[in-house]
Amino acid sequence: MGHEQEHGGRGAGHLLLFPFLAQGHLIPFLNLARRLESLGRRGGSGQRRLEVTIVSTPRNVAGLRRAVPAGSSIGFAELPFSPPDHGLPPDAESTDAVPLRSFAAFYFATELLRPPFEELVAEVTGREGRQNVCVLADIFLGWTAESARALGVQHRVFLTSGAYASAVTFSIWLRPPAFPRPTGPDDEQALQDFPDVRVRYVEFLNVVVTEDYATNPMLAYLCRMVSLHFCHSGGLVINTSEEIEPRGLHLIRKLSGLPTFAVGPLTGGRTPSSADTAGDEDACIRFLDSKPPASVLYVSFGSQNTIPASQMMELARGLEASGRPFIWAVRPPVEFDGTEEFRGEWLPDGFEDRVAAAARGVVVRGWAPQVAILAHASTGAFLSHCGWNSVLESLWHGVPVVGWPLMGDQMFDSRMLEQLGVGMEVASGRMFGGLGKGWDHVRDVVDTVLGDGEKARGMRRKAAELKELARAAVSVRDDGQVKGSSVLAMERLLDGAFG
Repeated sequence: MGHEQEHGGRGAGHLLLFPFLAQGHLIPFLNLARRLESLGRRGGSGQRRLEVTIVSTPRNVAGLRRAVPAGSSIGFAELPFSPPDHGLPPDAESTDAVPLRSFAAFYFATELLRPPFEELVAEVTGREGRQNVCVLADIFLGWTAESARALGVQHRVFLTSGAYASAVTFSIWLRPPAFPRPTGPDDEQALQDFPDVRVRYVEFLNVVVTEDYATNPMLAYLCRMVSLHFCHSGGLVINTSEEIEPRGLHLIRKLSGLPTFAVGPLTGGRTPSSADTAGDEDACIRFLDSKPPASVLYVSFGSQNTIPASQMMELARGLEASGRPFIWAVRPPVEFDGTEEFRGEWLPDGFEDRVAAAARGVVVRGWAPQVAILAHASTGAFLSHCGWNSVLESLWHGVPVVGWPLMGDQMFDSRMLEQLGVGMEVASGRMFGGLGKGWDHVRDVVDTVLGDGEKARGMRRKAAELKELARAAVSVRDDGQVKGSSVLAMERLLDGAFG
C-alpha cells in the first residue's frame, strides 16, 4: 500500500490526513501538515511526539512529495485508484484532470477508496495502538467518519473552505429554501437554519447547480458526506481564524453541533505543474518591479475555474479601457476543454500585443506565481473567483479583492469579503449570464478599487488591518508565552485527539 513510516513510533500521536482529490483541497492539507510539523518541532502540545501522514492516490502523492523539502518528517501513504475503471481518463486522480461532465462519476468513485483506506488505518493502529491514531479527513470524504468509528480511532473533519461559506452552503444543501415559481435571479429567501441569512435565487442555483436539485444524485452524495461527518466525527477543523470569521464560526458551530478548531490561515503551499517554467514568474516580477506601489491588478479564476468566452472578451476590453496595469492568468473559456492550449482568438484582436507594447499588461497562460504576485508591493488588488485558498492568500498579504465568484461557496466568500470591507463584486455566478454587464462595468469597478477615492482607501486600510490579524492568529512569541488564537486551537485539537 506504499505507506512510508519515516519518523515516530509507539506512543507518538499519529495523524492520518486524507484530502479530497482536488488541488483546492490537496494544497490546504499540505499546508496543515507543514503547520503540524512545525508544531512538533517546537515541542508544542505537551511535548508530544507527532507523526503526520498524508493519504492519497499515487499521482497526488508524487506531486505532494515533490512539494515537501528534503528532511521533512511528513510521511505519505498511497491508496490504489484506477480511473479508467470508472470511465475516467487514465490520469484522472484529481479534479483538474476530470472533464466537467464527469465530475459526478469522479466524486462517486472516491468512495471506492474506502476498503484500502480501512486496511491502512487497521495497519497503523495495529502497530501503534488505537489511542495514538486520529483520522483528519476532507468534508467530501464523509465515509471516513464511519470507518474511523468502526475501527475505534478518533476522527476530525477538515474544512478547506471558509466557515461562513461552509455554513451557508451546507444549510442550502441539507435544507434548501423554498423559492416560489416563477422566481427572478435577485429574489431572496431566508435559510431555514439561519433566518437572518438571506440568499438570492442566483446564489442558490450556483450552489445546487441545477434546478432539479431534489432529484440530483450529485447533491444527494454531497448531503450524505456532510451528514456522515456531522453524525460521526469528533470535531471540525477549519482553515480560518476567530479574528477573520467570528460570525461564520458561530454559524458552523450551530449547524454542525460539533466542537470547532479555527487553525488558519494556512497558506503558502502552491506548486506549479511540471509544464510550468521559471520564465513566467520572472516576467511577472519584472513587470511588478516596474510599477508604482498598489497599482497593479492581478486577475485569476484559480487553477480549475474559468468564465465563458463572451465574458472573457468583455473582461479584456474592460481591463484595457481602465488603463490600469494588470497581470492576467488565463485559461480556456468554460465552453472548451480546460486542458487544451489557450488560443489568442479568445481575446480581442491585437489585445496582447497592445497591452505588452504599452507595458500595461502581462497575459500568462495557465499557472502564475500567485503568492509572489500577491506579496509584491506593486499589487493593488486581486480580481478573483473567491475560492477560499485565494481569499486567504489575499488577506494574508493585505490585498483587496474584486470578486467574481463563479459557483458554490465562492458566492458567499465574496459576500463575506464585502461585509469585511475588503471586497467589491464585479460579477457573480455562471447562471443568469454571470457578468450581466459590459466592459464598461469592469472598467468602472477596477478604477474604483485601484483609484484614490474613499472606497479604495477604505478597502486598503481594512486589508492592512486584516493582514495583521491573520498573522497574529498563527504567531508564537519567541519565549512561547504568547500564542495566537489559531495556535491555541491547534493545541486543543491535538489534546482532544490524543489526550
